[in-house]
Amino acid sequence: MRNKLGLGLSVGMLSLICAICVIAQDSRLTGVTGDKYLISAKAGGVNLVSGTVTVARNDGTAGRLVAGESLDIGDRVTTGDDGRAEVLLNPGSYLRVNSNSAFKFISTDLEDLKVDLSAGTAIFEVIADDDFRVSVRMPKQRVVLNRTGVYRIDVTAEGNARLAVFKGDAFVGPNAQTKVESGRVALLTTNGTSVSKFDRDVKDPFDVWSKARGKDLMKANAQLQQKALRNSLLNSFDRRGWDMYNSFGLWIFNPMHSGWCFLPFGDGWYSPYGWGYNSDIWWFNLPRYVYRPPTSGGTAGGSTAGPITRPVGPSGGRTKVPAFIQMQGGGSSSSGADVNRRSGDGLINNGGFNRGVVRPSKQDTPIYTPPAPVMAPSMPVKVDTVKRPG
Repeated sequence: MRNKLGLGLSVGMLSLICAICVIAQDSRLTGVTGDKYLISAKAGGVNLVSGTVTVARNDGTAGRLVAGESLDIGDRVTTGDDGRAEVLLNPGSYLRVNSNSAFKFISTDLEDLKVDLSAGTAIFEVIADDDFRVSVRMPKQRVVLNRTGVYRIDVTAEGNARLAVFKGDAFVGPNAQTKVESGRVALLTTNGTSVSKFDRDVKDPFDVWSKARGKDLMKANAQLQQKALRNSLLNSFDRRGWDMYNSFGLWIFNPMHSGWCFLPFGDGWYSPYGWGYNSDIWWFNLPRYVYRPPTSGGTAGGSTAGPITRPVGPSGGRTKVPAFIQMQGGGSSSSGADVNRRSGDGLINNGGFNRGVVRPSKQDTPIYTPPAPVMAPSMPVKVDTVKRPG
């Protein structure tokens, strides 16, 4: 009996050590010892794997792909007959691949993330606009996703492709000159592109699974714990792990769900599938230095003012505009209203960023009033609102 008990304890300890090693080796993670939550602001995290999924890495190694690992540019992922995977794009966006598919990252830049889909089927649930787009390269065509939405791409054995736009707008063709609107499907071949309507209510098991995953991730966001995550956010920020100017939000590893979920910087945002985020960065009442632009050194209020990174937005001495403000219609974004938001009935100033005071009811076509120019940071104030559905 003692031998069996000892063997069980040994196996349990070995499993725990392996799990810790996988997490510790992931360079994207910016949590510190003792933190309940891990935090990342980068693309490439493997959030879920089912069935047979393998990876051939750019450094020449290969093997089974495991949830919790990270993909680098050039790493080629292949799913088997029973394989599916969910991979994190830039914070707020997801790539889900079905069985018998293959893809790799070409670029993970926030402004122009690029994926090569060489075979199979993928669904892109993305936050995007003209300044923050997602490009998908296929054997014979290219697709540009520059509106927040849900897109499915099927690549045939001959290299032709089918693009179905469940929500959003996409551009296809050699020069991305053909627009494919919501509710339309495009057939892409070497002979050209044809566009027609399709029934968005007709879904196969992969479509159903992708939407269910989107809903599960919203639940993970809703179950984030304020006090524990606030400490993790500050620890990560003070170690120069993130800032408010170079992303739409953060990836948060929720241990209750054994996976990553999105914490938006914007208030009142909805996911591309249409569910509202219960938790956002403003819920945590972070110190004022968090909201200042990143600098090349020095301190802010006793702590470093974010990591040394290249801010997105205007240059040449003009005010740096956070990426999420551009997405909401402020700063230089040309089409920022694409992000799903509740309609506003006024604006207040938090930490220098204009944030909508939101109504509790969801709008089919959200209305957003562009904010005033970014002002000097002030202490953020959390506005209590009715919990969003989802």
